[in-house]
Amino acid sequence: MTNYQNKEEQALERIVNEMLQLDAEVTQAAELEENPDKGYTFKAWRAEQKALHNIKRILHEAHKYDGYEEKEEEQTEKDLQDLEDYQKMVEDY
Repeated sequence: MTNYQNKEEQALERIVNEMLQLDAEVTQAAELEENPDKGYTFKAWRAEQKALHNIKRILHEAHKYDGYEEKEEEQTEKDLQDLEDYQKMVEDY
């Protein structure tokens, strides 16, 4: 039973670390934003999405969550790269 408790504690510790990293990234994004009244920034949204993906993975590895998609993060990164490429193309036009 202690092995199970140890794994559970490790999973919770990893989730805590993800949340701390998310808090730091969202705070940094808010500080970089010129106008804090603009609301939610893209960088903050991206940090949140990455943290949620990592938390889903941690819970999946602990057999506590079945909705984890391994390729979800790769697809999000590809979509973001496509968006950045499109923005550069529009700016150059």
